[in-house]
Amino acid sequence: MKAVVIFESRTGNTQRAAEMIGGELRQAGYEVSVRPVHGIKLTEIAEADLLAVGTWVDGLVLFGHRPGGTAKLMTLPSLHHKPVAAFATYKWYPGNCIDQIADLLAYKGADVIHQRAFNKAQLDVLVPEFVDSVLATVGAAEPAGATA
Repeated sequence: MKAVVIFESRTGNTQRAAEMIGGELRQAGYEVSVRPVHGIKLTEIAEADLLAVGTWVDGLVLFGHRPGGTAKLMTLPSLHHKPVAAFATYKWYPGNCIDQIADLLAYKGADVIHQRAFNKAQLDVLVPEFVDSVLATVGAAEPAGATA
């Protein structure tokens, strides 16, 4: 099974989360590509069984939260009924930013199966939990090379 983790990162936190998600999916048996939005190949999206798409939370400390890099996320091609897990990284407070990201991905045609905002200081704990929840939703892939 193939998975693609797509990210938009400003300071490196979302890229780190994306790479961690990719690592967790590899351990579960997926063939994984981790790409920034501007480096994604249409064939990778078309061939993927699962996508994870993430960005950072932008805005003031207590209000005005919005997904960062939405203009770049809007350049994604149609995600025509692909199962997509949405994620975001934040420092202080995410507000309803993850819902906004999920809405944007649904607008692009995705079937959003899971969504989660990660505090950048807790990635080591939250990312594995996120991937476990995603895999529980889609069913874990057989490890690479496994036979029935």
